[in-house]
Amino acid sequence: MEIVWLVGAIIFAVIEFIVPGLISIWFAISAVITIFFSMIVEKVLYQGYFFVVVSVLLLLITRNYCKKIRSQKNDKVDRITGTVVEIKEIDERGNYIIYLDGKHWLGKSETLLNVGDKAKILKIEGIKLVLEKEN
Repeated sequence: MEIVWLVGAIIFAVIEFIVPGLISIWFAISAVITIFFSMIVEKVLYQGYFFVVVSVLLLLITRNYCKKIRSQKNDKVDRITGTVVEIKEIDERGNYIIYLDGKHWLGKSETLLNVGDKAKILKIEGIKLVLEKEN
């Protein structure tokens, strides 16, 4: 039965890599833990119950942690919005290159900006900062 749980763990792990966003990682971890449980308890029904209980516990335990991480990401977006940055360069596609928080960002604007101009960050769209020329 250990092989069945191993195959299950691999399938759940593959699903996790394909589908973004912590969907099946808990089941993969539970299946790995159940492999060891199945070495002690031979009844498949008890192994199934164990798998479900461990999966639910992992979901409940990590739920608050995941919410905390998610709220931190939103805090960063809120913190960046309204920041005034300097245009460092313009790439061949017309994207503005900005250096903020130790990282290079791509920016876009409806108005024409030049290297050295100051711009205010309005929002984030995908991987680009939406900029507005600062007066």
